[in-house]
Amino acid sequence: MKTIKHFLVLLVFLFPASKAFAQVEGASESRSGSFYSLFGVGYPTDNNNARELGLGIIGVSLDNMQSNSLQNPALWGRNSLSTASTGLNLSKYQASSQGATNANALLEVGYFQVTLPIVREKFGVSASMYSVTRSNYRFVTIDSTTASANNVVNYASDIRGAGGINKLEVGFGWSINKNISLGYAPSLTFISQNNSQDVFFNKSGFGTSNLDAKVTGTALGQRFGALLTFRNLLSSRDRISIGAEATLPITIDAKKTKTVKKIVGNQQQEVTLGTAQKGDVKLPLGLKGGITYYPSQLLNISAEGLYQGWGSYKSAFDPNTQLNMMSDRHKLGLGVGYHPYRTNSAKFLSNFRYSGGISYDSGHLTIRNHDINTLWFSAGLGIISPRSSSTVDLSIRYGLRGTTDNNLIREKIWAFNLSVNLSELMFFRKKLQ
Repeated sequence: MKTIKHFLVLLVFLFPASKAFAQVEGASESRSGSFYSLFGVGYPTDNNNARELGLGIIGVSLDNMQSNSLQNPALWGRNSLSTASTGLNLSKYQASSQGATNANALLEVGYFQVTLPIVREKFGVSASMYSVTRSNYRFVTIDSTTASANNVVNYASDIRGAGGINKLEVGFGWSINKNISLGYAPSLTFISQNNSQDVFFNKSGFGTSNLDAKVTGTALGQRFGALLTFRNLLSSRDRISIGAEATLPITIDAKKTKTVKKIVGNQQQEVTLGTAQKGDVKLPLGLKGGITYYPSQLLNISAEGLYQGWGSYKSAFDPNTQLNMMSDRHKLGLGVGYHPYRTNSAKFLSNFRYSGGISYDSGHLTIRNHDINTLWFSAGLGIISPRSSSTVDLSIRYGLRGTTDNNLIREKIWAFNLSVNLSELMFFRKKLQ
């Protein structure tokens, strides 16, 4: 049993990617995401709404007083309407190595946020829940091992991961004057991550084995935002917004528990392995910045960037930390949005908002001297309610992540995103005139 236990731990954290996919060719599609969410505490999530995703940007400088965003707390002080929004994401992953392919699909709710203008366009509050990292992976390996002389045992290993780090956040934004806005958002940050391995043997003398390892813990987080707005720079109708956001490092006081499930006779038994292991999970500093230029009310051009210091990530429970796989993450995006509905045209195509963009993400992993980067191409469509300021935004993105060099994995990603933003009519009844 001790030998099998050590083997399973090594399999999850050190198993070469090429070996895993060499055995999974033809595997059926399952509810899982990127293979690279296996490492650390999961793959970082950016929690953008579909409008921001359609532009290919982060959204830290995208100033819209009739909708909400998680990206910059300073924006909440400029809201003129009460809003509630959520997002739904559907992603299709086509992964390939040098000799095998696999397909995964993942449907998930991205975030939920409510913003209320306590003093309209002056002071507003936000309450939200969203993820920081996400683990969603699953793959099956088929192999054999020699138990003793002339005794070869075949086995199948089903390896799964779910969970990650999430935040429950309440914050405020304050528009000091027409040029300067500031924001602050404290949060309860909690980790709930589960890694499971089921091993099935082809010999009756070897029973099915299941190992679950779960990490849980909480901490308080903080982030700050700022927005500068200037008008009439090059013309009487233009506007420019400069946004910035900083997420402070967090140390989560966490614990890890391990349980094993075995079938003995016709009954399943669960055994806890030892006492819970306690330790820290240290999340890095994050910085965002960007600029959006509005030549007129019909057009916006945005360029934004992100930095996350994942090279300083530490975990008492993660052997990958010792393998130096984590690296600092940089992301750059450029997008253009067109708003023909503001022309009050009766043409059908003028009833929508259009956007497109491109972004490059260096990723937070460096494996076998290769950065696991992603190149995204994005397009978006906004549907504006004719009777209120509510919107439905759709985006479609195509991404290329990783590489097949040096026996690594390359992912082609199709991502469809839907965001619903319900504005003032949801909260207030208009008075009769």
